Amino acid sequence: MENFYEKLEYLSKGYVDSAYKNMSVSLLASIRNGNFKKSKELAEECFVSESTVTKFSKYLGFSGYREMIFFLKEDHNSFFVKKTTRKNKNFSILIEWISLHEDFIAKFCKAIEFKNVQVNIFGSYQLQESISLLNKLLLSFDIDSRILYQNVLFANTKISKQSVNIIFFSGRDNETLEIFLQEINKSKKQIKNFLVISEKQKNKVKFECEQIQFSQDHSFVNRNLSVMMMCHEIANKLSLK
Repeated sequence: MENFYEKLEYLSKGYVDSAYKNMSVSLLASIRNGNFKKSKELAEECFVSESTVTKFSKYLGFSGYREMIFFLKEDHNSFFVKKTTRKNKNFSILIEWISLHEDFIAKFCKAIEFKNVQVNIFGSYQLQESISLLNKLLLSFDIDSRILYQNVLFANTKISKQSVNIIFFSGRDNETLEIFLQEINKSKKQIKNFLVISEKQKNKVKFECEQIQFSQDHSFVNRNLSVMMMCHEIANKLSLK
């Protein structure tokens, strides 16, 4: 029924008939807010007879006003149900992902509870915003935390004390990060590694670590949201200590 909406938009410009214009404008408003008027209400609002409303409906391709409103209500409800369902499904997937990896989060929180530990955060470029939030969160709990960005990984970046490394590996262009993590793995110092990685990248990083995978959703937005929700869970656990 795209042609119907095109006709309605055209009529709302007033190119054909002023009465049809007023009714079209009213209907477009109804489509936006979901408040569909009865035939009599529309007629009174637009200063026309109900028979004119019927003619208007037939002009748009319906047998009458009742059929047109039935179509509009169905179309409106279908759109918003699908939209709401899609939002709820995405959110449910994120909640489930966090729930599945509670043990990983608990182990990470336990590893960073010691005062002499330095937390090093590594992340792919597409996750910079969310790992920045994690860093600020840990600092707010007086945890020695820092982000090691890829462009400075080899510039006087020494891990000089007991460390906990948390790595977020996702997307492309991770060659520098991959090489640096291999070097970190050669260290003789006491280090604990935690890795959050995408399905496609899981074979690129091979060293002893606690590891989980992002969900199968390849959206960088949802992956950032996953990290942010992880931050929320970490904050909750640290607050209880």
